Amino acid sequence: MTFFTEELMQRIRYLHFKIKHLEDALEKEDERFNLDDLNLILEYTKILNINYKNENHKEILKDLDITPNFFDPLAKKEIEIQDIMFEGARALWVMAKAYSQLSEKYEEEEEWENAIIAMTECSKIYKTAAYFSAAVVYQKEKGLTLDSENLELNSEESRILAQSLAAIREENNNNIYFSSKLYAGLSLLSKRLFYLKKHEEKKKQQIRAQFHYDMGKACYLKARASLESSITSINKEKVNKLQQKALWYYLKAKDIWEDMLKTLTLSNEEKENIELNLSIVTENLKENDVEQLEYDEIKRIQDPEPIIIIPENLAPFVPKSIIYLTKFVPKDLNIKRFKLYQKKKLEEKIPYSKKERLIDKKAGVVRTINELKLLKENNEIEVDKFAELMEKYSTKLKMIDSAIEKLAKK
Repeated sequence: MTFFTEELMQRIRYLHFKIKHLEDALEKEDERFNLDDLNLILEYTKILNINYKNENHKEILKDLDITPNFFDPLAKKEIEIQDIMFEGARALWVMAKAYSQLSEKYEEEEEWENAIIAMTECSKIYKTAAYFSAAVVYQKEKGLTLDSENLELNSEESRILAQSLAAIREENNNNIYFSSKLYAGLSLLSKRLFYLKKHEEKKKQQIRAQFHYDMGKACYLKARASLESSITSINKEKVNKLQQKALWYYLKAKDIWEDMLKTLTLSNEEKENIELNLSIVTENLKENDVEQLEYDEIKRIQDPEPIIIIPENLAPFVPKSIIYLTKFVPKDLNIKRFKLYQKKKLEEKIPYSKKERLIDKKAGVVRTINELKLLKENNEIEVDKFAELMEKYSTKLKMIDSAIEKLAKK
């Protein structure tokens, strides 16, 4: 007697073959795969994700006649698959890697929304794989790649990358005020990752440098937004304080990266990445030429308010074997979640308030007015045209200011 019908076993073998083919494509960085391929992984995991109770997994796997080994790229060795939940974790790990590669592709093409969505899904699938890995009973050796703790860390890192893409998108769209809050949220996510576990030294220092740098960026962008959204009185002291705090964070990140180059044994690729980071922060320091303050003064300056727009990386579904272990009945959200992905929608809308939209809109109008003044100074625009446009944008500015005042009274 076999656990699955012959027809279902044939389907499982076919899907297993397709997943192996996708895995090979990912290793070769072959982009010729799509959402239909990821749907196959979902189908495969769903078929295998049942309550086996006390059935012998090794016998079921033998009857299925699928590849019994998994090459662990971190442990650099073959691991025998002895638990069907572990096979589920392996398939989901492939799916998460595919999402990550899709996100990179979208990022290169500057399709920011798709890149964010793909990386958000990547985070959640890693989390699901972590649950499957944690649910194994018969697996003697897990290795490193499919260890539940490592998969969970992959999930956290993917969420951070998704937040980073969101911050970059808003910055590129000149939504400076909002992007400053996203960078502040990004810094908090990195800090959370820092305290999740005891990282090896290279990882530990890189995360430290990153969360300092991102908060520096948040401070600098908030200061810039304050300058660009005003043509009347500006609280110059407040702007200067933010720039000085940005300077402190930038210098902290720079010191950590420089110390890593001096004290740690790094690969050529790691050195290149750190040197790239240093070149970026050096440019940031040139743009932010302000007086340096002592730490006692710095800590009294408030950081920008953080916003995290990437949903909590909760698993969309869980191993059904836990029904047998804990009596908890999970809801199967696979179809709903995939439809959301295919429609290219985030589960949570960006919490971008009316006031923040108006402030960013104001910044855009102010930039236009300043450009018009520059054109007039250089005699590059006719007087009549200048007067017409100035009246138009001045009216817009008054309307925005009025709207901001009304919101403040609510």
